[in-house]
Amino acid sequence: MPDPARGKINRPGRGLAVGLAAPTLAGLALAGLTLAGLTLGGPALAAGKQVEAAKAFPMLGAYLKLPAADRSHFTIAYYMHSHGQPLTAPVWLIADGKRTPLPLNAEGRVGRLPSLGELDKGKLELGVDDTVKIGVSVGIEPMVAPATDLDARELAAAIAQAAAGVRKAAGIMALAMPKLADVVFVGAGSGEIEFADGHRAPLPLVKGQPTYTPAAQPSARRIRLAKAPLKLDID
Repeated sequence: MPDPARGKINRPGRGLAVGLAAPTLAGLALAGLTLAGLTLGGPALAAGKQVEAAKAFPMLGAYLKLPAADRSHFTIAYYMHSHGQPLTAPVWLIADGKRTPLPLNAEGRVGRLPSLGELDKGKLELGVDDTVKIGVSVGIEPMVAPATDLDARELAAAIAQAAAGVRKAAGIMALAMPKLADVVFVGAGSGEIEFADGHRAPLPLVKGQPTYTPAAQPSARRIRLAKAPLKLDID
């Protein structure tokens, strides 16, 4: 069924619980890039109750351990939700004696992620009642702000770098990984590709979402969308 925080279709059998062994960036790709319904802190996180930051942000450690030059075009995004809606409660990072608020946008996306040191030592605190369950959806996204007019070459660079980063994190497991190949413009409705020679063509729709595949449109120059997407997914 649809995952409201992700705007995508959940893939059966690919969920991941926090109680499992610490996942890797490669695990994110093997899990199909969507960890819908991830429950933090067991049954729920209570107001003032804390959970280890590394459990709240799976795969972030593997991402941050990549050289900065190898992750300059893509990021890992985390969306918090409760009862099928984006989380609106306050969230804090507790690390090194400091209590830092973590902003969430209208889609529940965490706007400030922990550093590697904060991830190793920090804890997360959520301002919710102890009966409220919190879910986290995780995805790989290009470092490109959602807009109606996008540079296709920047998006292609993000896909290539994300694929290489996941392969580097995976090692021998890379042979079993699905290949990252597309950018999905969630919520954009429709769009078109402008090619180097000036002609245009409609963007293909995949599961109802306009999708750009650089390997299929190697001479693409611009992506023009009917409306700004809620988010951009590398898939």
